[in-house]
Amino acid sequence: MKKLRKIWLILIALTIIAFLIGWLKLTSSVVIAVLFITTFIKGHLVIEYFMGLNEVEGKYRFIPTIWLGLILCAIALGYYL
Repeated sequence: MKKLRKIWLILIALTIIAFLIGWLKLTSSVVIAVLFITTFIKGHLVIEYFMGLNEVEGKYRFIPTIWLGLILCAIALGYYL
């Protein structure tokens, strides 16, 4: 239970960081890259711990993470074009 609480606090902290970046209207390329990285980390943590896939082996563990990476890459490509 303590581990999930730590993960939850990390998710809250990353969400607050993303909110503050939006609130301050920071739009440099580096900031946008940081947002994509934090979004990937948050998604990965949700996939691993809250969906319970950290106890699963093989493709069932990596397919959602690969899907998340592809979606974020498509969004980043659309943003930079």
